[in-house]
Amino acid sequence: MSKTGKSLPTPYAENSERQIRQEQALNFRIKTRDAGRRFWTRVTTSTPLPQLRSIFSLLAPVSTAILLVGWQKASFEVAIVLHAIITILFIPSLFAAAFARMSARDRLRLRAAGYRSMNAYPGVERILNTLDERRIRERVRLFAATIATITLTSLWNLDAGPTLSSILLGFTLVLDAVIILNNIELGESTPMRSNTFPLLSLHAPTLHDSSLDRVLTDLLVAHLDPETAGMWDAWMASLDQDVRSDQTPDSAVEHLLQAMHLNHIGLLDENGLLSETRRVFKVSAIDGLISESSKFNLITLKRLLGHTRAWQPGLFRLADRLQDALIHGDSTLTEEPWRLDIDLPPRCGQGQGDLFVMIHNHTGTNQTIEVDILAAEGEPEVQTIRIPAKASLQPNTSVSFVEGRGGLVEPLGGLLADSIVLWIGLAWPDSESGPHPVQVTLRNEEGETVESIVVSTILTSGVQAESMGHRMSDAASEVRRIALALAD
Repeated sequence: MSKTGKSLPTPYAENSERQIRQEQALNFRIKTRDAGRRFWTRVTTSTPLPQLRSIFSLLAPVSTAILLVGWQKASFEVAIVLHAIITILFIPSLFAAAFARMSARDRLRLRAAGYRSMNAYPGVERILNTLDERRIRERVRLFAATIATITLTSLWNLDAGPTLSSILLGFTLVLDAVIILNNIELGESTPMRSNTFPLLSLHAPTLHDSSLDRVLTDLLVAHLDPETAGMWDAWMASLDQDVRSDQTPDSAVEHLLQAMHLNHIGLLDENGLLSETRRVFKVSAIDGLISESSKFNLITLKRLLGHTRAWQPGLFRLADRLQDALIHGDSTLTEEPWRLDIDLPPRCGQGQGDLFVMIHNHTGTNQTIEVDILAAEGEPEVQTIRIPAKASLQPNTSVSFVEGRGGLVEPLGGLLADSIVLWIGLAWPDSESGPHPVQVTLRNEEGETVESIVVSTILTSGVQAESMGHRMSDAASEVRRIALALAD
């Protein structure tokens, strides 16, 4: 307050006019960039542009090679037109990559009203670097196509000698090879195609807990991109008053995901899924779960679970074997004091693999157990994990249920909740290849060996179906497939 009694201006105060104008300008910029991303992505992926890009990228070097060998029917006009066409076809994909990078940066790094920086979440730099690399590759292939078109046009208009013509045509072929190589690297998997979860297909899980508490929920959250993970946290916090009195938001969501998994494998129909949803959520939450305007509804949760399943099918195989043992009353579940089950991919690409271990303690007493993991020639070769194992309720007989209806979700959920589930990342040197055994040994509190299982995986140094890049692509394809199936 000044001596005259007038207040000094506060241009950076919370409700200052300057801040309001800045926020309005920022919001407008964000919406404009995201609208540009949606538009150019839609143009880039619209049929037949992807097919035309691939076809003309192969025809262009053929036309150049024909000119180079001096075939009498070779035509400069045809070669120029082909290169001009691919130059034009690459423009929408360059704009899509540029707007995707700007939109992702806005989503992950803003610090304004209504937005928050996601720098604390793991995977942010990887997403932005991936989009940066894609934008650079788009620029390189467009630049190469443009220079090739200009070079051919110059040769057509100028009377160059045979030596200079051969050099320039060879240079054009090199540019064509650069275009093809970048086409292979980029593929036709345009990123950020989904408007619901645009960053999901760019995220790869890096840091995660070794022990899963809420098994399906923890696994799903580990595979969410930073933006979606932030929205998930806010959604979970909003469920406090929307679950039944005997539930918490965590337990209700876990129950729903278990029901969705049984629905996916055909043991629960849509009516049964809705009935299980009503068992744990109040009517106020049901409206949101079936509303298309909700960020997390039954449809989007199915897509997220499908994305997780494509990334980590091993855990779902463990869950399927557990429910099969429950249905058939397998002796390992109904009679034995301990049950140990593990899953490791049959092939591990680029020297990496995810090992899942599921343990049930049916001894009737809480114990602290040891799990030894021996990976031949691995890094490290031996891992020992000490973890408390609470006593779980052992089913005496098989579970009878009517297929398609409820009755299996609760007993399966109880077994998953009582289990100890470990998610262990395994690694081997890049020089290793071929079959490698992995042994998992369970020891009780007295140090006695309870059970030991040996599985084998084949290490491959190249990129194949179990590598991270392919799993990312498969996960993105699974999300799109589920979205189309649910839309039909």
